[in-house]
Amino acid sequence: MDIDDRRNIHLYQSLLTKHGDSYKALDWGSRESQIRRFEVLTDIGMIAGDHILDVGCGLADLNAWLIENKPGIKYSGIDLTPNMTKKAKARFPDTSIENKTVFDLDTTIEIYDYVVASGIFVFRKDGPERYLCSTVQKMFEICKKGVAFNSLSSWAKMKSSNEYYADPLRVIEFSKNLTSTFVLRHDYHVGDFTVFLYKEGLS
Repeated sequence: MDIDDRRNIHLYQSLLTKHGDSYKALDWGSRESQIRRFEVLTDIGMIAGDHILDVGCGLADLNAWLIENKPGIKYSGIDLTPNMTKKAKARFPDTSIENKTVFDLDTTIEIYDYVVASGIFVFRKDGPERYLCSTVQKMFEICKKGVAFNSLSSWAKMKSSNEYYADPLRVIEFSKNLTSTFVLRHDYHVGDFTVFLYKEGLS
């Protein structure tokens, strides 16, 4: 476990202790902004019967949203923070939610139709672009259909000094090494972007 992992665990466990079962425990500015990102991520093409993996699932809020808005999707989640996965598992006892990272998974097997990640890159300090690229590559290796992830954008006019803002063009340049079939969305939030990566021929 590297220093960024330990820093993120400490941060999110502190937020969870302070805010409890709230969007604030995930450091979202508002419930509305969290939901908007869910709407965009799931626009990748998810349909009933698909199995998705939520990387950095937190309290599994995405699962709650899917149950209400896109029923029939099988959900699994993983998260680095032990107390988050404990709370999420208590919330959804019949759902696969585990305390691990995508690097702990067997990436030789394509288990999930879609692999998604929301808000997991914001507090990376040590080589954040490298971390983003390596994480997305692992996500892409275990998906059958595609990957959807978001990040704060370097094109944002207002930035916080303690957060990581990825360059959308550099992310796309990296993504081209994985697939020629992708989408960049920078239309739903002034300081955020989402990328869809599709397995070839499946978009």
